[in-house]
Amino acid sequence: MAITYVPKHFEFHGLKEKHDFIDTYNFGQLICTNGDNLNIAFVPFSLNRTNFPLGSLRCHVARNNSIWRDIKKGRMTAIFSGPHAYISPRWYSSLDQVPTWNYSAVFAEGRATLLNEDQIIPLLTKLTDSEENRTGNKSKWSTKEVEAPKYRSMMKAIVGIELQIEKIYGKLKMSQNRSSKDRVGAINGLREIASENHVAVAKMIKEINEE
Repeated sequence: MAITYVPKHFEFHGLKEKHDFIDTYNFGQLICTNGDNLNIAFVPFSLNRTNFPLGSLRCHVARNNSIWRDIKKGRMTAIFSGPHAYISPRWYSSLDQVPTWNYSAVFAEGRATLLNEDQIIPLLTKLTDSEENRTGNKSKWSTKEVEAPKYRSMMKAIVGIELQIEKIYGKLKMSQNRSSKDRVGAINGLREIASENHVAVAKMIKEINEE
């Protein structure tokens, strides 16, 4: 099953590269299809690269979220989005062009199972530690700071999910189909905007087309 259109020149190659992308942009969409029913949740994921052959993803949702009840009845897909930006034709050297949008994404499909309590505890710890390390906090927050009875009570309100990746692919639409002059123009235009997202797209255009 293909869930997005990926022309050859926009393919995201390499399992390690896709795993690196997921680790960097780990807040994604969990999508479950069950017949005509489509359920979507936005959640942070924890990637296990060593789960052979393609890895696995763990996350948790509120117990009141019905998505977890469908996981045994259908396939699940996790979608991870990276930097994206509008590309103006004004930035190109070529004439008579139209606007486009550069973007990056990785898609992971597979079957999912529910986690037991012993599996949820390390998942929450790993997710928290990973995100705390991204902050500028000198003193990192830990799940141990919540009193045990309260923490156990709060855990009852969530459900842990593991998705065994059976198919993983991605799309990097970063001006690969443009001339080198047009790419330079796009990079310069994005850098002038200077937002974090636009600078990230400019960096991706440069790196991908230098490979």
